[in-house]
Amino acid sequence: MLSWLKKYHAPVLSAAALLLAGSLAFSGCAGDGGSEETEAKTIIVGTGHAYEPYCYLDKDGNLTGYEYEVLKAVDELLPQYTFEYQTFDFPNVLMALESGKVDIGAHQYEVNEERQKKYLFGTESYTTYTTYLTVSADNQDVHGLDDLQGKRVSVSTGSNSAYLLEKYNEQHADHPIELAYTKSLSDEETYKGLQSGAWVAVIKTKRDAGKLNKEFGNGKDIVKQVGEPLATSRTYFVFRKDEDELQAAVDGAIKQLKESGRLAEISRDVLGDDYTEKE
Repeated sequence: MLSWLKKYHAPVLSAAALLLAGSLAFSGCAGDGGSEETEAKTIIVGTGHAYEPYCYLDKDGNLTGYEYEVLKAVDELLPQYTFEYQTFDFPNVLMALESGKVDIGAHQYEVNEERQKKYLFGTESYTTYTTYLTVSADNQDVHGLDDLQGKRVSVSTGSNSAYLLEKYNEQHADHPIELAYTKSLSDEETYKGLQSGAWVAVIKTKRDAGKLNKEFGNGKDIVKQVGEPLATSRTYFVFRKDEDELQAAVDGAIKQLKESGRLAEISRDVLGDDYTEKE
């Protein structure tokens, strides 16, 4: 044993030399085709805070809802990004996107011509969104849009429903519908507005109207839906025009969630049924 030790004289390297050698070895490996992990890019998502069950704050002030759960699942599939969230009144989400304060707009956005001029929409939808005129259950006068001429209808500022009714008024300038613009009405405010006559109608999906009946009807319907659908739409995430790479990544993740059945599962868990493909 001693004779072997005498024959082998290992050189003693200083700590600095060892560190330098390790650094050179690692850089050599990277040069041979290896790659260092890159830090994930932070993506700011702008969403709402008062549209239950899609995007709202729970009793502790934490963001929750369908939009949030879908985006969490999307983020898990995109290691190159880390999503963070900021909440706004509904009309301000797209303004924040346009000004560069956020990178994704998420608030059950439907496509319309005006929005397409300004923003880049995803190509993979994640919810159906068919809307109807919604009135008090005892209303016998309103059966369609023409019956609302001269009457007041509540619409969210910047919403697709507002856009469609504005287009209607352009074509019926002599007998327009009176539009009552609001920011982010709660279900209770919507219900009380209909009951008090502050407005004759609101625009809702079947599932949103059903929620009003369940919450405030005491076992009876307090609202009903009339006429043909105002819009037969789907919802998409929204991006700035120059964010096609981010758009493509998010679209790819949503497609994966659809194919795996995870998106339908989230819809059932949060919305009560699978509204990813059916009304």
